[in-house]
Amino acid sequence: MYKYCFSIPFFTMCGIVGIIGRGPVSRLIYHSLFSVQHRGQSSAGMLMYDGNIHVTKDPGLVREVFNEERKINVSGNVGLGHTRYSTAGMDDIKALRLNAQPEYLVNPFLAAVHNGNIFNCSEMLDLTARKPRTDCDIHCFLLPMADMLYKKELSPELIFDSCKFLMKRLKGSYSSLFLADSGDNPYLFAMTDPYKIRPLVLGKTDGMYCLTSETRVFKKVNFEYIKDIPGGSVVIIDKNLNIFEKQIINKKEKPCMFEFVYFAKPDSRINGRSVHNVRVDIGRILAHNYPVKADIVVPVPESGRHYAIGYANESGIPIDEGIMKDKDERSFIQQTQESRDKVVEEGLSYLRSVLGNKRVVLIDDSIVRGTNIRKLVTGLKGAGAKEVHVRIGCPPLIAPCYLGIDMRSKKEFIARNNNGKIKSVDAICDEIGADTLAYSSIESLKKAIGFDTCMGCINFPEGYPAEWKSEVKSLFNKDKQGFRAYESIQRC
Repeated sequence: MYKYCFSIPFFTMCGIVGIIGRGPVSRLIYHSLFSVQHRGQSSAGMLMYDGNIHVTKDPGLVREVFNEERKINVSGNVGLGHTRYSTAGMDDIKALRLNAQPEYLVNPFLAAVHNGNIFNCSEMLDLTARKPRTDCDIHCFLLPMADMLYKKELSPELIFDSCKFLMKRLKGSYSSLFLADSGDNPYLFAMTDPYKIRPLVLGKTDGMYCLTSETRVFKKVNFEYIKDIPGGSVVIIDKNLNIFEKQIINKKEKPCMFEFVYFAKPDSRINGRSVHNVRVDIGRILAHNYPVKADIVVPVPESGRHYAIGYANESGIPIDEGIMKDKDERSFIQQTQESRDKVVEEGLSYLRSVLGNKRVVLIDDSIVRGTNIRKLVTGLKGAGAKEVHVRIGCPPLIAPCYLGIDMRSKKEFIARNNNGKIKSVDAICDEIGADTLAYSSIESLKKAIGFDTCMGCINFPEGYPAEWKSEVKSLFNKDKQGFRAYESIQRC
C-alpha cells in the first residue's frame, strides 16, 4: 500500500479559468486571471496547448508573473489559468513555486487546475503507482486519472468513466478543470464535487467557451453566461466546440457560505444569487435584529461596504467613509500573522472630520482571528469616535474549514478560548474594545442566501455534509495543540 507523507500539506482556495476556441486564447486567459486575482495572491500560472505545452507559473500576483516577455502571447486554442491562495506553507517561496498551478503530466498529456481541498489523499494515491511531484492535493486525482487515460484514444465516454471512478472515491471539495489530448484531439473538461462546495460557471462567445470560478470573468472578456455547473457533474468540450455533459452523482448542493460572505466578489453570482444582494440583505437583517443609537454607519473597506449599505438603508442611519484604504490587499489572506498586522496598520487611515465625536456603527463581513477588527476599533476611537458599535455579517467562526478556506485550527479563532470553549459575544466585545458587538445569526444568513450552504465553520459539525461529519469531527478532535487542519495528521 502506497503511503504519502503530508509533512506540509497544501490546500488551496483559488481562481481557475479554462478556455477553448477556434483561435488563440492566451490573452483571454491572461485577462481573465485578473478577475479571479482576489481568490489567490500566492501564485499565478497559465498553460497553453497547441500540440506542445507552454507553461508560465510562479509565486506572485498576475501582474508580477506575466508580462509581454513572459508568454502572454502564446499559440494554442485551448489553455488553463490559475491564481492560488495556498492555505499551508505560504511563507516558503520554494514550495510556492513548486506547487504553483497548472500542474501537468506528459504521458499521457493531462493538465489540471484545482479549487478545493481533498481530505482522503492517501487513499486516492493508493490507487496509482505514480509518485506525486509535490504536496498539492491536485495529484490525488491527476495521477489516478492519468492511469485510466494512459495509451487510450480519448473520447467523451472514456473521460466520463474516468471521472466517475474518481468521484465515487474522492472526499472533499473540488471544482477542477482538465486539459487532455491523445493526438490532435484536445478536450477541455470540468469536474465538480457532488455538493458543489466551490463555484464553477460556463460562458461563451463566438467560437469559444470558458469555464471559470466566477461570473465576473465573463464581463472582463466579453463572454455570455450560460450556466452554473451542477454538483457531481462532468462537462466536456472538444476542439470542434461540441459540449458533452453528465451528472455523475446527484445530491443536494451545499455551496460554501464563505463564498457569499467574503471570498467571491460582489459583482459575481453563485447559483443565480447576486453576491452583492446577499450582503446587502444580511446588513439589512442585522439592522433590524440589532439596532443601536448611532450617528453614522462606517464600512470596513472594502469587505464591509455592501453590508453597510443594507444596514444604513434599514436603520436610516447615514453611511459615511470614515476609513480610507491605502493598499489593495486583503488582510485575511495574508501569509502570516505578522503580514496581516502590517496590512491593517499600514493600509488604512481614519478621517477625523467624519468620526470626531460621533457614535459609529462599524460594519465588517466576518471576524476570524480578530487581527483587523481590534485595530480598527482602536483607530476609530483614536480619530475621535465617541462610541464604536461593531456589527458583523457572518456568525461567529468556531471551527476549521476542511474544504479549502484558510481557517485550519480551532485555536486561531477569536470566538474560542485557549481551552477550546466557545466565548460569549460579550467576551469578544471586551477583547476587541468595542462598545457593543453583534453578529448575524445562522438563520439570518440562511434567509439572506436563500438556499442551503455548507456552514461547517459556524455550525460544527452539523453544518458539514452529513456523510463527512464523523471524519471532520475526528480531524477536529486531533487539533489538540493548535495544529492547523491536517498538519497533525501524518500520512506516513
